[in-house]
Amino acid sequence: MRTVRRWGRFNLVGLGGFVVQLSAIAILTRVYGWHYSLATIVGIELAILSNFHWDCRWTWRDRPARGARDWIARLGRYQLAKTASLAANLGLTAWLVTGGLPVELANAIAVASLSFVNFFVSDAMVFRPAGCQSSR
Repeated sequence: MRTVRRWGRFNLVGLGGFVVQLSAIAILTRVYGWHYSLATIVGIELAILSNFHWDCRWTWRDRPARGARDWIARLGRYQLAKTASLAANLGLTAWLVTGGLPVELANAIAVASLSFVNFFVSDAMVFRPAGCQSSR
């Protein structure tokens, strides 16, 4: 699949995850009174799980897992990559919120800033072609 097409799919999946993330942050902070840091972590994790599902099923459907073990390893790599992204997102969101931006806008800026790195890490490390995967 061409990189441009995959990039488009990745962004559509990301947009869906972003809606999940912002909805969770808004509900947790405004309805339940959670601190924005904790709400951001939960919102991002919900988006990660949603995005993993749709990236497997749609964005990288031409690179399916070769069984349960491969799927679990892929989920582990995805979670590791996204946990690093979560830490960067949380730090950037916090910095922007302390600078006076509303939490939703701060988080949107953080997501946009990290999207390029996330795509290339996902393509090269998480959903790498079968020929590049270990034979374990």
